[in-house]
Amino acid sequence: MKDCIIVGGGAAGMVAAIEAKRAGAKSVLLVEKQSCLGKKLSQTGNGRANFTNLSMPISAYRSNHPECIPPFLAQFDSKDSLEYFKSLGIYPKFRGDYVYPYSDQAKSLVQCLENALYKLGVEICLQHRVEAISWTEKEGFFLKGKKLLPKRGDDSSFHKDHFSDYTLVSGSKEKNRKKEKNKKEKMEWEEKEFSLQGRKLLIASGGLAMEALGASGEGYGFAKTLSHTVSPLFPSLVPIYTKEDYVKLWSGVRVDVRAGLYKEQDLVFQDEGELQCTDYGISGIIVFQMSRLVHRLLEEKAKFSLELSFLPKFEEEEAKNYFLKRKELLEEERGEAFLLGLFPEKLSLVLYERTAFPLKQKIQDISDQKILELCQLCLHFPFHPERIGDFQRAQCTAGGVNISEIFIPEFQSKKNPDLYFAGEVLDVDGICGGYNLHFAFGSGILAGRAMGKKND
Repeated sequence: MKDCIIVGGGAAGMVAAIEAKRAGAKSVLLVEKQSCLGKKLSQTGNGRANFTNLSMPISAYRSNHPECIPPFLAQFDSKDSLEYFKSLGIYPKFRGDYVYPYSDQAKSLVQCLENALYKLGVEICLQHRVEAISWTEKEGFFLKGKKLLPKRGDDSSFHKDHFSDYTLVSGSKEKNRKKEKNKKEKMEWEEKEFSLQGRKLLIASGGLAMEALGASGEGYGFAKTLSHTVSPLFPSLVPIYTKEDYVKLWSGVRVDVRAGLYKEQDLVFQDEGELQCTDYGISGIIVFQMSRLVHRLLEEKAKFSLELSFLPKFEEEEAKNYFLKRKELLEEERGEAFLLGLFPEKLSLVLYERTAFPLKQKIQDISDQKILELCQLCLHFPFHPERIGDFQRAQCTAGGVNISEIFIPEFQSKKNPDLYFAGEVLDVDGICGGYNLHFAFGSGILAGRAMGKKND
């Protein structure tokens, strides 16, 4: 029987295993279904891993029980994150308030965590997919599942080479590694059943976002089996789709905007940033930030509107005066040149089309009313959301294990003192800016420390 078993070898699971061992647990076992640890982490943030943020407001997190966020941040804020990763060898790089590894490589985080796991003697089972979990008061937790093994024999014994493919190598060693990888791909595999037993259990198996990187959401089923409730799940930090035909014209455009989301007449979201125009709608960080709210409004069938201002630095009257002045400056040009130099050509074509702007007419002959109509559209472009992106496009999962059933900051179950949860499996998700990784690492660290302590 193991002292601590951790299901999930991602960001939360790795730090939890490290801290459980440091806290005094004699035997810590980390179980991961993938062939390497930190697969999703290694590709987070386009491979750069924005792992925390110097600004850590409570409002950066969303949950059905937001009252659980302050006690978490009181125990693990951005300063704690910086100190923790510095102790592992990760020197920070700052881009405004956003914090990255100085190497600008997410794999640096994975490597440093792997090294710590190895030095501490944490046992690791890779390619072990947990399928069922049960518990009895006398005998603890029982885990059953399938492990993937080469047909020529059982290689389940752990050694350092079982860590990720990111180990630094050079020269002929790199060629040998590629050869070994090719051999592995050609190898025949078979599944065998396994079972494990542990006194304490942490579920850190992630959510449903990014299925291509192994997300499958089995942790929600485990939570229900162990008497926990799970709030409805939906994608977060995703693009927004529309049925409007004009999006085919503006596909590929990147432009700075101010976005405003209104429920009835009330402004519920406003932000400025770069908008990515796509052939299905809109994307980019500014869109990701509001996608969760758009989903809620669509689910509620509420009356709402989304407006984009392509002149985010202009006030209303300032923009009108500028457009009329622009008419004077460009009076000898044709209408098709009016927005030249203001916006990318594809976006200008959409704006012209939606106002029926006279492209071949001399600008001096175009009425002030038509000029101001174009200005109004640039300031208040209506975008009609049809739906948000699915889990394949999502950066994280909204909803999850009911966090009101968890003691914070220990991340210990209120239903079973030997059960813990951490990371994306919980009903907590953050906006863009390093908040989701901060929560994954922070909840994993706090849970690991708590479960690693000896019982009184």
